[in-house]
Amino acid sequence: MTTTHYAIILAWALDQFFKDPVFFLHPVRIIGRFIAAQENAYRKMFSNEFVGGIFLSVMTVSSVWLVSFSVCLAAGRAHPALGLAANTALIFFSISPSALAAEGTRIFNLLSEGREGEARKVLSMIVGRDTENLGPVEISRACVETIGENSVDGLISPLFFAMLGGGPLAMAYRAVNTCDSMVGYRNERYEKFGKFSARLDDAANFVPARLSILFISVAAFFCRLNAFEALKTGMRDRLKHPSPNSAHGEAAFAGALGVRLGGRSHYGGAAKEKPLLGQNFRPTEPSDIPKAVLLLRITSLLVVVSFSIAALLMEI
Repeated sequence: MTTTHYAIILAWALDQFFKDPVFFLHPVRIIGRFIAAQENAYRKMFSNEFVGGIFLSVMTVSSVWLVSFSVCLAAGRAHPALGLAANTALIFFSISPSALAAEGTRIFNLLSEGREGEARKVLSMIVGRDTENLGPVEISRACVETIGENSVDGLISPLFFAMLGGGPLAMAYRAVNTCDSMVGYRNERYEKFGKFSARLDDAANFVPARLSILFISVAAFFCRLNAFEALKTGMRDRLKHPSPNSAHGEAAFAGALGVRLGGRSHYGGAAKEKPLLGQNFRPTEPSDIPKAVLLLRITSLLVVVSFSIAALLMEI
């Protein structure tokens, strides 16, 4: 797709103004409903849950790519401008850095006004942990952690795949990520059925997660944060997580901000200890949230510039 470098820039610009709109026909919501509709069918169709899970992932990702590619192809044949618009729209719906930054800013403002209850409520919409009993320090840690982690799957990964294959491949990545978020759990129901989805998500994020340390470190320099510690902590602590990718962005954020992330969190009332990232640093505090938001915004700018240039070079 010869317009991908333009589409990446335009999609990012749209994200700055419209963030990640919430509506019934959002492509990611449609993907989620498609996954839910398939799950019961494949559970009945296959006695082997692992095989059923493979079919779920393959059918979802391939269908999303095929539909997205067909839309871009038809739009481009109708008029080049329509092809660019379709490509841009698909990439736009695959990223969400501005929405994440906005929620982080909202949480910081609520904490600054002493409205901890409302801050916990907003936080609960962007994290999976229990938030009912969190104080300002724990709220700040959870907020910084989710910004760091989602800098990969909400920004770097979809734009990485957009660079390689335009909007259709970006949406295919989003399908991979949505499959993992819906069935990729290690519990009795999904241990076997969701295993392939989880491994596919690990594979898709492998390169972008490692690139995240570089992007975040460079962004830290421009934000006047600690670029050296971002790189050092990112490289040292990046594998301190059961998932091969989840700690990369968080560890780099911990180093850039000079804060300690990880530790005890509660999920469904049960305590879970996560490895400490930046264990020699201080605990988080509310003032770290706007720094994390700025770091995310500058990281997104660097990613867009880098990947749009790379896409242009591949189109020549």
